[in-house]
Amino acid sequence: MRWRQFLTPVRSVDAHEARTMLDADPQIQLLDVRQEKEYQEEHIAGAKFIPLASLDDMLGEIDKERPVLVYCAIGGRSRVAAQLLAGKGFEKVLNLSGGIKAWNGWKGFGDYEQGLDLFMNAENLQEVLEVAYVMEKALGDFYMDMASRVSSPKVANLFSKLASVEDKHSKTVAERLQAVTGNAPLPEVGPDAAPEGGLSTAEYMHRLGTDTESPRDVVDFAMALEAQAMDLYARAAENAPDDSSREALERMALEERGHLKHLAVLMDSLV
Repeated sequence: MRWRQFLTPVRSVDAHEARTMLDADPQIQLLDVRQEKEYQEEHIAGAKFIPLASLDDMLGEIDKERPVLVYCAIGGRSRVAAQLLAGKGFEKVLNLSGGIKAWNGWKGFGDYEQGLDLFMNAENLQEVLEVAYVMEKALGDFYMDMASRVSSPKVANLFSKLASVEDKHSKTVAERLQAVTGNAPLPEVGPDAAPEGGLSTAEYMHRLGTDTESPRDVVDFAMALEAQAMDLYARAAENAPDDSSREALERMALEERGHLKHLAVLMDSLV
């Protein structure tokens, strides 16, 4: 089984190109996938609001026959939302690179899509769990390290909370992995751990333009990662080689969905 087939590529456009397209084609649906308070605070005129955590349940509110341009705060959540829509059969989906921040003039690195194909080389459940374990463990370690580096006590506490969540999840994945391997040693996770061909967490955060002293930027980043994992697990489950693999992947997708909803509540508390 090749995981690349489950990763639906989407095209990203910058703010200038997005404006040009919107002016030229009134059929384009502009979709805001942030939280309600973020939307109320500021949004692009004419945008339809569907938060990322609810998108899978509200697909019927979007016209499949018309193009969709998705945006969020800085581009992470919208990139995953666009990928989800493309995977559900929406043929004309675009992501606004840099989000509303770019729309308002911010100039980012743009190449943040590198490294998102997390499971492209995994071919069976053991390999999937190994990649998931490394990802969760490395992310938890990164959050804990960031908690000691940032100057804001509020952000440090936020990073500590995120680290605790990832630590619990990595332990759960480890238990599942060892059940498959017969308690074989777990994969080693170094400080710069990243899937083959991917970016380290710090590099990915940097390319997204995340302000590590901003609670909202930090949660936005975390939501993008959780949604990415949820989408990958869910689509992979549909093509799993056996029932046990499918059930494990579906369970992991549901867990990521729960984490995403928790982060959505957290984002609301910060706006």
